[in-house]
Amino acid sequence: MPVLGLDHVNVRTPDFKRTVEFLRDALGMTVSPPPSRESIDKGAWVYDHGGAPVLHLASADVAYSPSEVLPAEAPRGSGAIHHIALSCADFAATRARLIALDVSFRENHVADMGIRQIFVRDPTDILLELNFREG
Repeated sequence: MPVLGLDHVNVRTPDFKRTVEFLRDALGMTVSPPPSRESIDKGAWVYDHGGAPVLHLASADVAYSPSEVLPAEAPRGSGAIHHIALSCADFAATRARLIALDVSFRENHVADMGIRQIFVRDPTDILLELNFREG
């Protein structure tokens, strides 16, 4: 299961509009709506100079799943990092290794982007998104 590199970092910001403005205006990054969305009201992808989506932003008041419980006070600073995504290879071997080690994980398939995902937490509770490109 090789990790090929960093895919992106996901940040949930309590000041979404100002964060977008800073990244766009101060750092010169390109900001666009996430796939299948038409606006950047609550979420955005931020691209580096080469066109890679390196930051995924969301407003701190957006739940990623129906069962997610948002904190009463939105995290700030490094605590606003929701997860780190890694580009990986060999989905089946990775899945088998996690099962053999009795590590809990969640799977997701984003068919329109051609990505299979495994979400797993490290021993310090950092959420890792393992992305496997199909084809």
